[in-house]
Amino acid sequence: MRTIYLDHQATTPMDPAVMEVMQTACTQYFANPASPHAAGVRAFREVERARSAVARFVGGARSEIYFTSGATEANNIAIKGMADRCPGGHIVTAATEHKSVLDTCAYLREKGWSVTVLPVDAQGQVTADQVAGHLRDDTVLVSVMLANNEIGTIQPIAEIGRVTRQAGVALHCDATQGVGSLAVDVTELGVDLLTFSGHKIYGPKGVGALYISNRLTDTAPLAPLMHGGGQERGLRAGTHNTAAIIGLGTAVTLVEEVREQEARRLEKLRHAFLTELTAASGTPFRLNSGTGPDFLPHTLNLSLEGVDAQDLLPRLAGLAISTGSACNSSAQEPSHVLRAIGLPPEQIKGSIRLSFGRFTQESDAIDAARYLAGAALPEGARG
Repeated sequence: MRTIYLDHQATTPMDPAVMEVMQTACTQYFANPASPHAAGVRAFREVERARSAVARFVGGARSEIYFTSGATEANNIAIKGMADRCPGGHIVTAATEHKSVLDTCAYLREKGWSVTVLPVDAQGQVTADQVAGHLRDDTVLVSVMLANNEIGTIQPIAEIGRVTRQAGVALHCDATQGVGSLAVDVTELGVDLLTFSGHKIYGPKGVGALYISNRLTDTAPLAPLMHGGGQERGLRAGTHNTAAIIGLGTAVTLVEEVREQEARRLEKLRHAFLTELTAASGTPFRLNSGTGPDFLPHTLNLSLEGVDAQDLLPRLAGLAISTGSACNSSAQEPSHVLRAIGLPPEQIKGSIRLSFGRFTQESDAIDAARYLAGAALPEGARG
């Protein structure tokens, strides 16, 4: 049975071009990039070529890019590394952040740091004025994501960046969900630290990038989470995942080439899906995410009236969708994001998340809408 994959916010399929360069890397650049012999030097050059590609992708310098195992590790390094500079200092974040940010902040709170978690509005946004109103003399870091992983809300990072720069406070941005659809320039955004994963942009799993401005590291280096061979200029010990790093370099290059036209295409797919769902559904639904310019173009979060999403998913064997963040789905807890935007429990209970991707066709979107509409009908009304 054909599966229509609409869970691109959880992970994306690897682009064939990425797979091709990784296969080459596994056979030709398998040597340890830290080794001094010719094979090691060749691998090192490929790693640095990928580092340059990532630097161009975010508008930074090559010396400001560090490779990690993904955004979760990068977020931990960024937040804990900054907190280490000021024991017991103050951190500001938002209620709809990814768990790798919120749980890291909760850990630091237990260790004595002060943490302010800003509430969001009904669209899931925080404002620059909110951030400004909660800055203190001992504020070490503000951490606000570029775009949300459940409802696609785009945060006003550039406005927040102007506030933090004026106050002399570092700004971290988890850009994982946004970099595939939004142009990112760290200078224009005013961020000091930025993180993302390869597997959300048609690259491999197990690799990510952390941007840290030289302005920060020139003052004092961040404290590493792991110690060992001194890789990544002492910040991230461990032998480089060369093939994945090379794959990431290709993935970001491909995103740059297609981002604008792909965003427009995905927006049309979402519209086609909603149009068909409205026409085909015998079950009323409500949108939990927006479809305007303040939201990612490929994201859709909706609730089906009177339907328990957990009961619905087993009836959708041919449709890959989610009931929330894949990083937290095993916990079977109500979405902290939907709670933060004020949705009632019944609406959260019936919520599903769909996200369209590079290889999704219009026929997939229409078929998925019909499939979902049929599965959501009361048992006696299904064909």
